[in-house]
Amino acid sequence: MSQKLITLSVCLIATTLAFGQKEKSQKDSLNTNTLEEVIVTANKVEQKQNSTGKVVTVINAANLQANAGRSIAQILNEQAGLYLPGSVSNVGTVPSIYMRGASSGRSLILIDGMPVGDPSMISNEFDLNLVSLNLIERIEILKGAQSTLYGSDAIGGVINIITKNKSIPVLSGDFSTGSYGTKKMNLQHSNTLGKFNYAVGYGNETATGFSAATDITGKNNFDKDGYANKNWFANINYTFNQHWNLKASTHQTSYNADIDYGAFKDDKDEQFHNATKLTGFVLKYKKEKTVFQLQYQLSTQDRQYKNDSADRINTIFEDNQYTGKSHYADAFYATSVSKNIQWIMGGDFRYGSYQQTYASISEYGPYNDNFKDTFQYQTALYSSLLINDASNKWVLELGGRLNKHDRYGTNQTFTISPSYKLSSTFRLMASASTGYKAPSLYQLSYNEQLKPEQSFNTEIGIDYKTNPLFVRAVYYNRTIDNGIDFNYIDYNFFNYIQQKVNGLELEFNWKANEKNNFTTNYTLMNGQETNQNRVTTTDTITYNYLLKRPKNSMGIQWTYQASPKLSFSMAARYISKRYDVGGYAAEDVSLKSYTLINAHIQYNYNKHLVLYADGQNLGNAVFQEINGYNAMGRMLMLGLRLK
Repeated sequence: MSQKLITLSVCLIATTLAFGQKEKSQKDSLNTNTLEEVIVTANKVEQKQNSTGKVVTVINAANLQANAGRSIAQILNEQAGLYLPGSVSNVGTVPSIYMRGASSGRSLILIDGMPVGDPSMISNEFDLNLVSLNLIERIEILKGAQSTLYGSDAIGGVINIITKNKSIPVLSGDFSTGSYGTKKMNLQHSNTLGKFNYAVGYGNETATGFSAATDITGKNNFDKDGYANKNWFANINYTFNQHWNLKASTHQTSYNADIDYGAFKDDKDEQFHNATKLTGFVLKYKKEKTVFQLQYQLSTQDRQYKNDSADRINTIFEDNQYTGKSHYADAFYATSVSKNIQWIMGGDFRYGSYQQTYASISEYGPYNDNFKDTFQYQTALYSSLLINDASNKWVLELGGRLNKHDRYGTNQTFTISPSYKLSSTFRLMASASTGYKAPSLYQLSYNEQLKPEQSFNTEIGIDYKTNPLFVRAVYYNRTIDNGIDFNYIDYNFFNYIQQKVNGLELEFNWKANEKNNFTTNYTLMNGQETNQNRVTTTDTITYNYLLKRPKNSMGIQWTYQASPKLSFSMAARYISKRYDVGGYAAEDVSLKSYTLINAHIQYNYNKHLVLYADGQNLGNAVFQEINGYNAMGRMLMLGLRLK
């Protein structure tokens, strides 16, 4: 049966059956894999984590507080199946996101369930430097192809960043300082006024940093590359009655980062500016087993690369500016027509545009170029079923999506995800799903004939859960056809790449007693990619590795609750060797493996004041995440949190 027939069959079934459920939220825990957590990302409606066959990890508020002093990218970098090169490089480095080996731009970032990206970027990537940790209440990580519900880019998985929206009266602040001249400050306030509740916050971060580029001679006196970030947010809720609720929000972040000329090359007067503003609303109706939700978001991006320095060869001045705009609207309806079937049906609309201006002065004279404003849009219908038996031992998810793009036409995806409880402690889960990535505006500006990347994903796993112990093992396999890359023969983007990835993820959490908790995870990732030869650029070659992505990674953490007021954690993270690009028409280079030793200590002085200290790379390991660029050495942060 063709993929299109499968998709249409699933959608047809979905329009005739239905069901809904509601569970109470659980208290925060340091365990990021608690199956009793209530999640929303798996199917867009609230459900317990153990009621879905999908692989979901929750990083809750307590875990985020236990990592105070770090960035969101650094926290994500410690999760099974995720690797973010750039997360422990110089502050201001834009981290790439590789989930289950999927290339950058193939893992979808959501903020409160709405996709974010930059239409002026080559692969529509989202810069995680634009999300401050003080904004976040929790993070839900959904692995595997999720395009059926979430559309383009959700090939490796989905990361849903859920922002703070507390209604209790609180005034709080977090202040920290540490290595590389780093200073962080944020203030937040939440309250309830009748039917209104709101949460507002402001953050500021600065750092003198270190040289982004690596000085291989040690004699060139590379300068430090600094960073300054300002951000604020406001979330407002209005409760009409017990069924209807309206949430409006706006988030704005702007930062400046000093950057270098390139790998191994310093530049003393080049700066990168990036800013985004997200504004939107969510209107929600909920009554018993029926949910209706309408959401809309407008996002704007403003990027600038500016160089006014004699450091550049032949170029005296250069100014490159990008502006982008995205509209996203989504509406879905979930209800039940029988006791054991939940039905979700919805549609979304996406629009993106960008414009670029470029100006330079060199020994050849001035040059100016304006890239005309361009746009693309796509619409989609999707449907999903959750079917379970009366004893709640097995759950089956079926879903389909029909997407229409204004440039390349239509494409479809499907999802089949069963799970079965062998006992009260053991659960089997599996899935088969397809995903896609639409070509970006930047890529289409070169080649309007590009088609979407297509992926097919399978996985099978088992988890074990008792009060003190959680264990999960998952094997996955993914094939990508029609991948998009840049052709160095005719200097154009083209559909060509084939990528095959398989791997194993192991996760373990053991609460030994009231004072000791142990967590560990291990990821094995095998990748193979057929692409243009990076040395000759004239023939095809199959690489038995994926650039920048390690085959093996492992993390372990011990948390000790010494007293009701004092807690301590010690962690280690191992990353095996990787390959990176050695330069144009050059052999790929091998980056050596490394191990990071991290620690965190927190003291609750009283109910209003918390003191903490955070340390990363305590062994001062010297390594590179990206060829030609430095990674951080020993990093210490001291802070206090007031409430």
